[in-house]
Amino acid sequence: MRATLRCSMAFVGILAILPISLVHAQTIQVNLQDGSIRPAQIQAVKGKPLHIVVANRGQTVHNFVVPDFFVFSPNLQPGGTTDVRFTPDKTGSFRYYSDKKGIPEPGMEGQLVVR
Repeated sequence: MRATLRCSMAFVGILAILPISLVHAQTIQVNLQDGSIRPAQIQAVKGKPLHIVVANRGQTVHNFVVPDFFVFSPNLQPGGTTDVRFTPDKTGSFRYYSDKKGIPEPGMEGQLVVR
């Protein structure tokens, strides 16, 4: 019993020293429509994990790409969804978009601003 208590307390102690950013991800909903992405801007913090729920609300296949962070979602059929998870490791403004054959679709891009 004492060993179990010590292990439990050690685990709690480890959790106490972890940065909050490693425990909680920022969750964002991104909707892809034919000709637009909403929101058009996402705010993030360097080192804080992002969880982006991507939904295709359009009538054609779309995807979600953030090339500066090597994020490439699968192609989503109309009505399809996917989860994208990554941790920004640099600050600045970065483009995200849906593409067809590597070319961004017109009107389907936004900015990820990492501070």
